[in-house]
Amino acid sequence: MSARRRGETGAASPGKAKAAVRKAPRCPICGKPTTAEFRPFCSRRCTDIDLGRWLGGRYAVPGEPIGRGSGEDPVSQEDEDAGC
Repeated sequence: MSARRRGETGAASPGKAKAAVRKAPRCPICGKPTTAEFRPFCSRRCTDIDLGRWLGGRYAVPGEPIGRGSGEDPVSQEDEDAGC
């Protein structure tokens, strides 16, 4: 069977772009390759460091600042709809 019939061309066509090469994902804490067990991190240590950063307030989700000092708890529309 010829190479053409099998879908192989032998040499790369100059007009076709090369397929993008994917880099292995890296741990956002230390930069080492990730593992399936702790993905997107590389280890339990880096997972715990990230959790500590969230709990310590180093990370924040962007949004409207909530009113502090008004004495009222902010209630979302979802909470009102659920009867909370």
